[in-house]
Amino acid sequence: MHLPQPVYATNTPLEELGAAELLLVASARIASLPYRDPTGSHPDWRPDFVRAGIDEDGIPAFDALFQIMAATARRSLDVRCLRCSYLGEDEAWLLQLVGLLQRGDTGNAAAILADWLPPAAARIAMAPAHDLALVMAEGNLRIPHRHAEAAIVHRLAPAGHTSRGLALVH
Repeated sequence: MHLPQPVYATNTPLEELGAAELLLVASARIASLPYRDPTGSHPDWRPDFVRAGIDEDGIPAFDALFQIMAATARRSLDVRCLRCSYLGEDEAWLLQLVGLLQRGDTGNAAAILADWLPPAAARIAMAPAHDLALVMAEGNLRIPHRHAEAAIVHRLAPAGHTSRGLALVH
């Protein structure tokens, strides 16, 4: 199983993202905080799902997907800190995963999960990922269809982010 072509350029500025994309990125960043600092006090990502009107089914789906990823990821995932204004590589894959599932492309979505997770965990993670994608689509929170060519062209531009400040969850 091979990863699809990425559709987000490396270090895409968050200002280029839409509301649905920002909801997922912010939620992932907030949900990762307890893994970075287990003893700290952290904000809750769930109120954003409530404000978006997808709390009833969206919260359990996102929570299950994130818990599976956090517990079983084969490597540290590039989920950036809250203040970073650029998209992390695995944040981009999360967006692409949800977008693919919203368009019914389970094969490429499974490849993304398989890159992050061991086989059994990837199979288990597909259900909450699919549920999250559907709930978001039903709430009119669609991940836009982006094209790999745009990511490649953007990738050729100078990057405005250094490796300092990357925050990884594992």
